[in-house]
Amino acid sequence: MTKLFSLNDLDVTKNCEAGFEFEVTDYATGKCTGIFLTVIGAHAAAVMDFTRKSLNARRVFDEMNEKRGKKSVSRSIEEDIDFSTELVAIRVIGWRGISDDFTAAGAIRLCTINPPIREQILKASEDLANFTLKPAKV
Repeated sequence: MTKLFSLNDLDVTKNCEAGFEFEVTDYATGKCTGIFLTVIGAHAAAVMDFTRKSLNARRVFDEMNEKRGKKSVSRSIEEDIDFSTELVAIRVIGWRGISDDFTAAGAIRLCTINPPIREQILKASEDLANFTLKPAKV
């Protein structure tokens, strides 16, 4: 029998809201660390909202400068790095194996101080197979 999907089943953004837990691996050895992070998918509303708000704020700032006759202000590399770090950190919604309580600020700190973990977060969040479709019952 053919599996049937409803339009709701095909809502990738909704599927990306479901947390996916993965175990962090040590970047040097590839071994499991006992640290587990729960992430949302790249197309989750929180990720998309953060991206929209941040980029719209940049555009408004640039437009205000233009209206005032000021030259466009280039953003620093540090600002771009901070933006990309926050864009990854916003995807973390929980953790186990870290003694500190989970907070959004803690997720940003983790992504700032440990680029290999930041890369694993991004990889897990971008992999839509981690946020799989479930066919409707026939």
